[in-house]
Amino acid sequence: MQRPRITAAAILAIAALSFATIRGASGARERQFFSARAGVGVQAAPGWTLSLHTGYPKILCLLVHPGGSRISLAVDDSAGAPTAVALAEQNRPGLAAQGLEVVAVAPAPRDTAVLDARSDRRHQVVRQIYLVRDVPWGRQAIVLTLTAPVADASGANSALDWVAAHLDLEPPPPRDDHREHRDAGRD
Repeated sequence: MQRPRITAAAILAIAALSFATIRGASGARERQFFSARAGVGVQAAPGWTLSLHTGYPKILCLLVHPGGSRISLAVDDSAGAPTAVALAEQNRPGLAAQGLEVVAVAPAPRDTAVLDARSDRRHQVVRQIYLVRDVPWGRQAIVLTLTAPVADASGANSALDWVAAHLDLEPPPPRDDHREHRDAGRD
């Protein structure tokens, strides 16, 4: 007896249907994201939607508001910064290169740092919350970045505070750097 052959298109169709069923099962799931590899997750504030289409490998997801505000979750190795404040200070030149004026960097609760910046040219405010934590392979930097039109800054800052309060942190699995470097060349 010959077994039926399952094509790649059939597998993709089944996967898409399963994903749609899972997403439709709960409105809350549509607003939650968790990366087991990074050990980090977020939940979108009410009125915000989740997007996994970031275009950048270190930005894990975006939270988008209809008013034009965005909150991104970025995770990477800490690049030598031992604290959240040190990491925020280390990022000042990059923000300046993007046309942002850093207004303040301050320590915040739970060993985080808050950086406030603005772009008068683009009529935007930027607020970043930095966290540096120990992980099995060293230190991990987690950055929540809010970009909002000046007119929506107050409500957007409240949403960022809500997202930060609902940040889900779990220990990530140990990483095999040798395997990652070996696999990086395969695409």
